[in-house]
Amino acid sequence: MLYLCRMIDGLNKINLLHTWESLVDAHMKSINGFLKLCKPVCFEFEKSKQKTHSEQFNIFSLISDLYYRENFHSDIISFFLDTKGNHGCGDKFLASFISMLNKLGRNINARCYQDADAIREEGKIDILVKSESTKRAIIIENKINNAGDMPRQLPRYYDYISQNYQIDAIVYIPLQTGKKPDKSDWTDEDEKHVDPLLTIIPSYDKKTINLVDDWLHPSELITNNIDVLSTIRQYSNLIILLNKNIMDTVILEKFYNEIKVGDNFKTAQSIRNMLNELPRYLARRIYEKYHNKCAPFSKVFLYSPNDPRDAVFEGDILGIHVKIDIWCSEEGYDAAFWLTTESKQDEVVFNDIVTNAQTLYDAVKAQDGINRVNKHFDLFDETGLVSFIDNFLKELSEMNKR
Repeated sequence: MLYLCRMIDGLNKINLLHTWESLVDAHMKSINGFLKLCKPVCFEFEKSKQKTHSEQFNIFSLISDLYYRENFHSDIISFFLDTKGNHGCGDKFLASFISMLNKLGRNINARCYQDADAIREEGKIDILVKSESTKRAIIIENKINNAGDMPRQLPRYYDYISQNYQIDAIVYIPLQTGKKPDKSDWTDEDEKHVDPLLTIIPSYDKKTINLVDDWLHPSELITNNIDVLSTIRQYSNLIILLNKNIMDTVILEKFYNEIKVGDNFKTAQSIRNMLNELPRYLARRIYEKYHNKCAPFSKVFLYSPNDPRDAVFEGDILGIHVKIDIWCSEEGYDAAFWLTTESKQDEVVFNDIVTNAQTLYDAVKAQDGINRVNKHFDLFDETGLVSFIDNFLKELSEMNKR
């Protein structure tokens, strides 16, 4: 009877183990599916974060209350488009702007605008470029602040200006490519008159003609005035920064929509929790591999019982007390060989070890005054780390025998 009970108990444990393995396999399958689903979104997010425009000095970003306003961008653009502006370049900036429009199929003669004015808010138009001598005009609607369209906005501008000027283009400048004019209240006549003149130029988009790459950057070559040049460059960087911020929001919105589906949020939480635990797991792997074979060190231990991310080798080598710290993180492994004392005599011995150990030939010496050298290994280069530890232990053992 006792034998039967033990057999049943054993079978129950085996069944429990199989059940547990099945649950783990199902959970890992769910995680793998979620990672594949989110991989494109994560790639976009990391690519966005690698851009450094936000780290550059920019006077416009310091006045953060202003650069989100529509008037701010219209004032800057109109300043450069005005042939009589005190930028000192006459019609050259406007000619460059027209050249950009012509890349998109317009056929505008820049000579017709050599004496043009860039007027703000005439007929509520953001920027009206017009020449009184040739009676030609370009309407510019600035949407860099992502504002919505007013009722029949572009058709009303056309009706107002076409009474006295021949309109060569109606330029619509959104922050990004996706935004288009609202045509829901346009009449057939509006479509007939406005659509042939409509030219959409995003402020920045590497995939198409855009304000930064096709007007602002070429305009840097026009002026020798350092103040004007600096303004163009910083305004270009500001637009790129605004696009980056919008892109980050779009990417996070995609991610948010993904984790709303089914159990994806729980899966994402599991991934986050496992990533948080990963450094501790890596440190324990090192400890378990070396805790019985750490010679010539006397011991290996996990530094902090509460947060064991650091596997430590400690002992006396050639009469000095030294340690190897292996700090584990999501970025990989950072191995530090260091002297625990401040004795000048010990320092000489430590430096001799560092100089003579072939394993440390590419180690980086600490710059904080501590006798320490460091080596980094990528997260998935555990083989390289183990090879380093094995070879270094061997070298230190041989030094100890001399």
